[in-house]
Amino acid sequence: MNIRSATEQIEGAVRAYLARDAHGLYLVPPMMQRPIILMGPPGIGKTAIASQIAERLGINFVSYSITHHTRQSALGLPYIAEATYGGRDVRVSRYTMSEIIAAVYDEEERTGLSEGILFLDEINCASETLMPSMLQFLQYKTFGQHRLPEGWVIVCAGNPPEYNRAAREFDPAMMDRLKRIDVEPDLDVWMDYAVTHGVHPAITTYLSSKPKNFYRVRASVNGSKIVTARGWEDLSRMLVAYRQEGLRVGTELVSQYLQDREVAEDFSLYLELFEKYQDDYKVDGILQGEAGDEIALRAREAPFDERVALVNLLLDALLSQAHSLCARRDALSWVRKRVSSMDGGPSREGSEDPLDALAREARSKLDEARGSGSASASRQLRLAMRAELADDLHADVARAMLSGGSPEGEEGLALLLLGQWDRQADDEARGLASRLDNALGFLDACFGDGREMLVFVTHLAVDPEFMAFAADWAGESLSRHAHALMLHERGQELLERVNRLGGIS
Repeated sequence: MNIRSATEQIEGAVRAYLARDAHGLYLVPPMMQRPIILMGPPGIGKTAIASQIAERLGINFVSYSITHHTRQSALGLPYIAEATYGGRDVRVSRYTMSEIIAAVYDEEERTGLSEGILFLDEINCASETLMPSMLQFLQYKTFGQHRLPEGWVIVCAGNPPEYNRAAREFDPAMMDRLKRIDVEPDLDVWMDYAVTHGVHPAITTYLSSKPKNFYRVRASVNGSKIVTARGWEDLSRMLVAYRQEGLRVGTELVSQYLQDREVAEDFSLYLELFEKYQDDYKVDGILQGEAGDEIALRAREAPFDERVALVNLLLDALLSQAHSLCARRDALSWVRKRVSSMDGGPSREGSEDPLDALAREARSKLDEARGSGSASASRQLRLAMRAELADDLHADVARAMLSGGSPEGEEGLALLLLGQWDRQADDEARGLASRLDNALGFLDACFGDGREMLVFVTHLAVDPEFMAFAADWAGESLSRHAHALMLHERGQELLERVNRLGGIS
């Protein structure tokens, strides 16, 4: 199955394992909660989906790569203890707590949550001395005499032997105790993810025309040749950073991420061409409704791959603004709720400034997410927006109070400022709606409801944050094209999904 289906299967299993009856007992008893093992080639996002599921469900996430462990670090170190059996004192062997079990308890202490996912990567590549202990852990959820706490679901990942010479197959008796999910690379699914998560448009455009270069893992006389989804996404981050810093991107950089010389050279040549499209088409002018006849004529006469490049440039500009706007809306809503819950009285001398406390809380949550190493880029953006907004609010209110105060008090003044910022966000949303209409008008004039418009509207429709914006602000033009392309039902499905997911805590 593809990674999207695998995600649904794993999330369903985790939710079922954590479901309780009216007495607070798990519907699936812990000893019957089979560890989930996700088998698939490297670099397709196995670790990411486990982390994202934990984030969505609001539970802990602890990740370990088993290849980095010895039997001693995983099982714990032996020591001699005293015990009395049948009235006789004896010396017995015990084990210190496993580093892995201890990390689970550490996470519970840090977050105050008692449920989570323990993710064990490359599980079938454990060393020969460690493997018996790992099999015992998967079967009985114990290392030595130390048991994994109830409420923790074991999710494992492994590579089939054809992708990893250190991998080994589990015997049938062991597999009968696991919940196995096999996953394969799927470009169509990854493209939906890539567009909505800001993967560089040069990459999405290139792969739409050369899908065979999306994933390659093969051996050669000069070593392994590896091109994976992870490599493309990591390269995307570097392309954005290099452009911001004014650094030149060449084959040398690309080949560090796309470790197949043929693919690296081919993409490097395409990237040069794509950057030329970026300069020639003046995308911001199109979005402002200022595209000249010369640009429209070039678009109409361009080959299809150049048209797709233009569509992806427009999508990148619109979706990045929509995601930023959603993060700002989330921050405004979060801060307003906190301010509204304050007692409304002015801060007394010596008492804690509630707005300062709010700013410190927001900053602490951001630092915690960064420190966890597992928070998604989307979550970090939202938390960063909350922290920035709380800091700005505290500073602006403090400055106003020093200048003469306000009859509404600090909290009342804060709510007035938030109202102003809400109106500014509304103006930004109206501007984005206008840019969207201009993009649709340009594409309609150039291509009608052809393949280019289908690519454009489809990628908008699979982005939940954009659809949340569109529900309130998009004009008739988007709705008309969506209906014409039979995407209305998909859009409704995504809006319902947005409503179910809600915000982040």
